[in-house]
Amino acid sequence: MILYGGALSPFVRRVALWLTLQDRPFERRPVKVLASDFDGITALNPLGRVPVLVTPEGDSLIETSAIIDYLEDTAQPAKRLLPATGPSRRLALQQIGYANGIAEKGVALVYETIRRPTQFHWPDWQQRLSLQVRNGLDALEAQADWPDDSPLCGPTICSVSAYDFIAVAHPGLLGSLPRLAALSSRANALPAFADSYPVMT
Repeated sequence: MILYGGALSPFVRRVALWLTLQDRPFERRPVKVLASDFDGITALNPLGRVPVLVTPEGDSLIETSAIIDYLEDTAQPAKRLLPATGPSRRLALQQIGYANGIAEKGVALVYETIRRPTQFHWPDWQQRLSLQVRNGLDALEAQADWPDDSPLCGPTICSVSAYDFIAVAHPGLLGSLPRLAALSSRANALPAFADSYPVMT
């Protein structure tokens, strides 16, 4: 499989971690959708967005949640990172929902504060996005957990991906989040996480 996406994206990292932890071989192809790679990525995704995962069958899958659904659906049961059904699955998906929202608002804040020319900045909107990120982090902090006797799971992947992205892109929004900080530290001691740690480009 081939995974297209940048080094900063928490969504690309989430898919890369899912692939790695399911022991799936894949090639990672970095792209910069805001620069010269935009035309190339639109050949795979007309929206010009990443991640894009090209499957062994040659299909180009878009949108993180749809890609994860494919990976869970085609994985051996022992390799799946989400509960199959019931309350534990609903809880896992809610935690992923918080992580996804944090990442989305964090990416929007990158566009507003870094990519957009200064004369077009909208302070009120920046404050709204910052508040949404911080509220999401507080909600995720209350749920962050990785018991010593438990394997890695989907919510942990998503929580760490979101937290680390904010730590790199918007460190001033972190504040005191001891459980998420501990979760991130423990996860990033593993090669899969350390090798995919986000980088500003």
